[in-house]
Amino acid sequence: MSEATTKVRKAKRRPASDVKIVRLKLIRIEFLSAVRMGLLIQLGLAVATLVGFLFLWFVLNSTGLFKSLSDLISSVIGTSPGDSLPLGPVMSFAGAISIFNIVTGTLLSGVIALVYNAIAKMSGGLAIGFTNN
Repeated sequence: MSEATTKVRKAKRRPASDVKIVRLKLIRIEFLSAVRMGLLIQLGLAVATLVGFLFLWFVLNSTGLFKSLSDLISSVIGTSPGDSLPLGPVMSFAGAISIFNIVTGTLLSGVIALVYNAIAKMSGGLAIGFTNN
């Protein structure tokens, strides 16, 4: 480490007397705020699910894995289910999973906020310390 870097680091540090420690307690989570945050997180996960299913379908279709799987099934049970799995049903299934996850995740975020508020009322909340350093 060079001498200039050491001087810059020492110059950026504040003296111990300037550092202020603030202790706060998280005693309540607003229900609607938790629900909004849960909804936004679930929407992001739904988009990721749809893109993931689409990517997986393209990879499996281009590598010919659907054809190999169809040959395996026809050799085991004697009838062929078809050479490929169409994109439409795959994306419909992914959409149904995404909608289910959005609804349940949003509802659970509100329930978790209510449970935390009940526990915080009994225990006094979660103590958190902050500094300005």
